[in-house]
Amino acid sequence: MKSILVAVQRSLANAIRHPFTLGFSSIVLGIMVCMAIGGTSLAPYDPEEQDLGARLLAPGSLGSAGRYWLGTDALGRDILSVMIAGAAPALVVSLVAVCLAAAIGVIVGVFAGFKGGRYASVLLFLTNIQLAFPFFLLAVTIVGILRPTVPLVIGVIALGGWVRFARVTYADTMQIRELEYIEAVRVMRGSDARIVLRHILPNVLPNILVLATFGLSTAIIMESSLSFVGLGVPTATPTWGRMLSDGRDYLVTAWWLTIFPGLAIFLLVLSINILGERLRDSTDPKLSLQ
Repeated sequence: MKSILVAVQRSLANAIRHPFTLGFSSIVLGIMVCMAIGGTSLAPYDPEEQDLGARLLAPGSLGSAGRYWLGTDALGRDILSVMIAGAAPALVVSLVAVCLAAAIGVIVGVFAGFKGGRYASVLLFLTNIQLAFPFFLLAVTIVGILRPTVPLVIGVIALGGWVRFARVTYADTMQIRELEYIEAVRVMRGSDARIVLRHILPNVLPNILVLATFGLSTAIIMESSLSFVGLGVPTATPTWGRMLSDGRDYLVTAWWLTIFPGLAIFLLVLSINILGERLRDSTDPKLSLQ
C-alpha cells in the first residue's frame, strides 16, 4: 500500500511539473481574470435580464434572443452571462481578503517572532484556539447575525486566513533572528526596525507569497460556500456559489445549472493550486535542485 501511495504521489508531482499542466493552468486563470475584469461587457446577454419563455433551456439551445451556449436558468437568464458576471466576486473578494489576512499575519508573526517571550506565547495561544475551532461555523454565525456586506465577507474570510500567515512568519522569524549576520547587525548597532525591514522581511516574503497563492484558493472556496448558504456577497447577479444553491432543485431536470458553476470553481481553484506548487518549487532551493 505504501509503495502504491508513493507511486501515485510521484505521478501527481510529475503531472504538476509538466509544461502542459502549467500552460493549461495559466490559460484557465487568465480567462477567469479577464472575466472578472471585463464583467458584463464580455457577456453575450444581460445577466440580469429574465425571459420566462426561455427558462431551463439546455446548453446550445436557440431561443428568441439567440443561442444559449451554456443554457438558461429557472428565470430564463443566460448561464454563461451570469457566470461571467459572477467571476468578479469570486476573485476580487477573495484576493482582497487574502491580502488583508497576509498583512495582518505577517505583522503579527514578525513582531511575535522577533520579540519572543510572552508575545510568542500569546500568538501561539490565540492561533491554537482558532485552529481548533471549525471556522466555517464561526463565519456563518458572524455573517448570519450581522447583515451580509462586502466588507463583512472580506473581513470574515481574512479572519480565517491570517493564522497561517502568522504561524509561518513567526517560525521563519524565529530562525532568522538567530543567524550570525543578524548578530553582526546588532553589534554594528543596527536598529530593530532596520533588522526587520532589511533582513527579516525579505527572507520571509517568498514563503508568504507561496502561502498567499494557496490561501487564495481557500478564500475562493470560502466565498463560494458562504454564497451557497445565502450569506455571501449581496449582489443583484448571482455568484458562483449562489448559482450552485439555486440549481439544487434542478439536479435531475437541468444539470447544467450546477455543473457549469461548479466546474468553474473547480478549474479556478485547481489552476491556482498548480501555479502555487510551481511557485513553491521555484522558491525552494532543495526542490529546485531536483
